Amino acid sequence: MATARPFDIRVESDRSDGAAVVHVAGDIDLATSDRLREVLLPLVGRGTVVVDAAQITFCDSAGLRVILLANHEARDRHTVFRLVAPSEPLTRVLELAGALPLVDVFPDAGSALQG
Repeated sequence: MATARPFDIRVESDRSDGAAVVHVAGDIDLATSDRLREVLLPLVGRGTVVVDAAQITFCDSAGLRVILLANHEARDRHTVFRLVAPSEPLTRVLELAGALPLVDVFPDAGSALQG
């Protein structure tokens, strides 16, 4: 049985363009999704948020809900929410939920910030 990977979130928000780059790693599940929400939603209200999702090792429906909520909030507030290089586990959950077309996905942070 696979062991859960520790959840880690790091925010780069001191950028000259005002964007926030959020690096997320580990498992996003019921135990960690509230922390992700607490970080993402206030940032989305301020402007561009780019989530580096390459190191996400697992995502359940609670994690998917937070990502879609942040995406929805960004659209409502006329701000920007983008995923960068989503990992295979995250991509799979987005595909299974039919949500992949709803989220802007970029191969790297540079292109997501210029986007």
